[in-house]
Amino acid sequence: MMRDLTDDVALMRPVIDALRASGTDPDRVLGRVGLAPGGLPAGRFPHAAQTQFWKAAAEECGEEHVGLHLAGHLPAFHGLLLEYLFLSSETFGAGLQHSLRYVRLLSDTLSARLEVNGEEAVLSLGMQLGSSRHFPEMLAGAVIRLFGALTDQEFRPRLVQLMHTEGAPPERYRAVYGCPAELGADRYALSFDAAVLAKPSRHAAPELLRIHESLARRQLAEVERLDLVRQVRELIAELLVNGGATLEQVASRLDMPPRRLRERLAMAGVRFNDLITDYRCRLAKELLLKTDERIEVIVERTGFSEPSTFYRAFKRWVGETPVEFRRRGKAEASRTVDSDCSL
Repeated sequence: MMRDLTDDVALMRPVIDALRASGTDPDRVLGRVGLAPGGLPAGRFPHAAQTQFWKAAAEECGEEHVGLHLAGHLPAFHGLLLEYLFLSSETFGAGLQHSLRYVRLLSDTLSARLEVNGEEAVLSLGMQLGSSRHFPEMLAGAVIRLFGALTDQEFRPRLVQLMHTEGAPPERYRAVYGCPAELGADRYALSFDAAVLAKPSRHAAPELLRIHESLARRQLAEVERLDLVRQVRELIAELLVNGGATLEQVASRLDMPPRRLRERLAMAGVRFNDLITDYRCRLAKELLLKTDERIEVIVERTGFSEPSTFYRAFKRWVGETPVEFRRRGKAEASRTVDSDCSL
């Protein structure tokens, strides 16, 4: 099963700062992607939304290579938990290893790993091809800038590898990254001098490191909790089309025993039956208001075996019958349209 990839909004907050520092009003960009002025909401958002965001940013900045452009305006530190793991670790290398365990806190598209071969170290970011090229180009610049600040500018990048084949002129990459960039590579990666991994941290604090790791573990558990609930919701939607969505069916698709799925959902604070009910209710409302499907068809699509069972359930959920709900909803929509069209 393909799951929807998400990013944490914390990953985009430095970009908002960079937009502002570059002379572009970030509220104009946010408004064009349907977000209210003043900043990003809390939580995670679909990674697919990156494409729309970067298109709006490019047009507002008037900059074809907007990710690279904004990388030059990023603040060195962004106030991220992963940065505190770096700072409180004994060395830069130890901080990097600690941070790699929790990189999913930033994005589902990152599967970072560190390889050391003699004098060269390679940080592979493992992002999937298909993302807007501006996102990885910005991220590479952010990583180089952060690593430089963490090592008192002893960090020396050698090469940035980018999977996309079309990009900026070579001199633009060298100016922003301080090293060449290779387009059309088989991965997103950053190579650098391995000697910097031994650089001691001036802020090393074992007690703080334990606190930061504990917080990172809790945050990662929350991401995984939300991920499980999202996967179960998606499978319920898929299975109901074929007339069923039992706990056993969903557990089988997730390749885990039903008892384990029930326990994990309980730990996430939800029950399987509640997820089924919520999906059925939402789908029934949408079909009643946005389509002219017959009630019999809606009964089938929401996974009920009998219209009478559907009627009783819907009355319990909403407080009125499906027919009453549809009639009232469409009457209200009609009045709204009439009001909008009046002179």
